[in-house]
Amino acid sequence: MKKAKKFVIDYLEGRVDSSKFIETLRSDHSILEWLQSIIPVGTTMLDYKFDECFRMVEKKEVPYDVGNVINGILEQLGETTLGKEYNLHCYIARLLGKYLPMEQFTLDKTLETKVKFLLDACPEYLDSEAIENSGIFGELMKQLPESMPKTKRIKEFRKRIKDMFYVEGQKYPRWIQGSEWPLSKTGKPTKFLRQKSMHNGEVCYYYFLDMDTKEEIEVMQAY
Repeated sequence: MKKAKKFVIDYLEGRVDSSKFIETLRSDHSILEWLQSIIPVGTTMLDYKFDECFRMVEKKEVPYDVGNVINGILEQLGETTLGKEYNLHCYIARLLGKYLPMEQFTLDKTLETKVKFLLDACPEYLDSEAIENSGIFGELMKQLPESMPKTKRIKEFRKRIKDMFYVEGQKYPRWIQGSEWPLSKTGKPTKFLRQKSMHNGEVCYYYFLDMDTKEEIEVMQAY
């Protein structure tokens, strides 16, 4: 248990990166067992069940299960890899803060810094799960040192990401849901061509160009 505790603390303080922590969490049950062990016996949580239309059909109080909460974080639909990693880091930090209040640790801010930077720097219409999970944002951030003035770094990121995805002026998709800007079959940036609304705007089709094959990619969204 001491080894598991040290591993969790190392993760929270930044000595173990998120991908390594999640990989170990899934393969080494002692980590989850230790996290569960710090929850007082008798602690409960609310469990929700939804139908295929995401309408809540049941809510009940159940014994607190750290594993179920973590699975919910890592399997959250529509959330990016970075978002899941940040949410998991925050959750485990809250667990230790609440149930081990005497444990001293210095929370690493790397994930929080990345998330906040992307919120400020990335145009919302480009912030799709496909693009973020591809690593394009991360690679671009590495090219812009954190020593740059914040405003200049944000401005340069916006310019480069727009150039990378061939955004010209105000020609970009007006998503009716969250961004679903696609990548090409080979994982490269695509160019937005046009969009078409139907059924009084309740359905919208978006068209993108694969710059290698010159094939059009269609994305459909609906309310």
